[in-house]
Amino acid sequence: MALELTTDQARLIARLRLRWPGADVRVHRRPWGLIVEVRDGDRTVSLTALDGDGGIEGERHVARAA
Repeated sequence: MALELTTDQARLIARLRLRWPGADVRVHRRPWGLIVEVRDGDRTVSLTALDGDGGIEGERHVARAA
């Protein structure tokens, strides 16, 4: 299944790259859309869900595990 990003979704990914320079931005395909994960080294620092209809679930900052 091909999934084309909306303009807003593409802008969100660009903002994530600017906010976390040098971090690895990974995209994971799911049946309902995509999960965008931003990793800084071994840590996940942000998660965002993009649905196949163009919606964006709010960015989630992941707290550091103890």
